[in-house]
Amino acid sequence: MRGTSCAFLGADNFNVRRLMTIRLIEASDVSELIELRAFTRENAYSRDALREVGITEESTAARLRTTHRGWLCEMDGTKAGFAIGDGSTGELWVIAVLPEYEGRGVGTALLDAVEAWLVSRGWGELWLWTSSDPKKRAFSFYIRHGWVVSETKDDIVYMKKKMPNQSSEPTLSSVTPPAGQESRPR
Repeated sequence: MRGTSCAFLGADNFNVRRLMTIRLIEASDVSELIELRAFTRENAYSRDALREVGITEESTAARLRTTHRGWLCEMDGTKAGFAIGDGSTGELWVIAVLPEYEGRGVGTALLDAVEAWLVSRGWGELWLWTSSDPKKRAFSFYIRHGWVVSETKDDIVYMKKKMPNQSSEPTLSSVTPPAGQESRPR
């Protein structure tokens, strides 16, 4: 099968590495991605919970048409995860991966796509909010990928990442989340 590699582990067992496709999120994907967000392992938000904080299909589609850009990972014919960045603030807005695709490189591929886009938009330092619990997958994931804790507020941690080949003099807007952007679900 094209795009697939097999490694035989024993007489009756074999491991198949599946093809991963990363592409830009399209307007027609948004409804399904809002649903996918409810099925993440540790930071799940239902459609209703997202609506309560102003995140709807309509608001997400509007952001994707203007200040935000997102990528979708498809594996085995399934939308396995997605990530969105905010080009107006340098924020990694959300990464969501279905539990059955964790540990398969989906989050890393999505993170790489958003980081590269934010850097292309001129951001030398990126930021995000996540749980301050080091036992949570997200916290350790970001640490492994070069993000550092900058501030802790209640049970939320503000992290930032200095991107390579950028000036060592960050601007205030590149280190401080804009008013109203702190600690809300994505």
